[in-house]
Amino acid sequence: MSKKLLLATVALMGSFALPVLAADAPAAASAAVPAGDPVVARVNGEEIHRSDVMRELQMAGPQMQQMPPQMIFPQILQKMIATKIVSQKGYADGLQNDKDVKARVHDLEAQVVAEAYVHKQIEPKITDAKIKERYDQLASKFKPQDEVRARHILVKTEAEADDIIKQLKGGADFAKLAEEKSKDTGSAAHGGDLGYFVHDAMVKAFADAAFAMKPGDVSTTPVKTEFGYHIIKVEDKRKSSPPPVAEVKDQIANQLGQELTNDEVKSLEAKAKIEKFNLDGTPVKADDSTKK
Repeated sequence: MSKKLLLATVALMGSFALPVLAADAPAAASAAVPAGDPVVARVNGEEIHRSDVMRELQMAGPQMQQMPPQMIFPQILQKMIATKIVSQKGYADGLQNDKDVKARVHDLEAQVVAEAYVHKQIEPKITDAKIKERYDQLASKFKPQDEVRARHILVKTEAEADDIIKQLKGGADFAKLAEEKSKDTGSAAHGGDLGYFVHDAMVKAFADAAFAMKPGDVSTTPVKTEFGYHIIKVEDKRKSSPPPVAEVKDQIANQLGQELTNDEVKSLEAKAKIEKFNLDGTPVKADDSTKK
């Protein structure tokens, strides 16, 4: 929970159009594959190299970039093969000379050049010292909250819950019963462990009961919620604290990158001669151009 709170603080401080650190993901991923640039496919004699696949990965979403390259390699390669087959047909038909195609290629090139320029300008400014400085600023605003670490067993009926409480009083192992009996399959796999949580993270009846207990206490009566009947065991209590800087380093680096990118764009705009026109080609009035 403490990590989520700090990340929420990071997220609320704004986002911009150019996530300049995105290009780092393939570099990190490429470290997981051998060196060199072998051919990974041929389509009608035209080669696709591993570097081509890594560039494709760079253009994928953040979720895919976090996956091991070996895991998503077949999927990306198949997509590239399909694109290559179709594009070969398009080139054969001369579509590369089509006016609209040329315009789109020009726009895409401009976008790639812009991203490369921003990355070149911004990346050297995102130092470990800057990240630590921002982390300290965020951590100073962090407000510790009471947290409880608890296990629970969730069942459908009160009778089932009463029977489990009776078994626990007789010396049964809580974690083992959670694995066998709990309807919450996610926590059951971990002996009913819910980890640490703040009061507002749980439904009120459950949270009220858990926070009223002491470490080592086990429910003597079932706790009813909209999900069923719970038997709770409190493992620990503590005050929340910010996560280590290493856990949020990437998020903070991206935040700094977004802010520096925004500053760079504003600086370039201030130096540029910009003329705006309406859809009909008439000039935009000075006072109109400032309207949101």
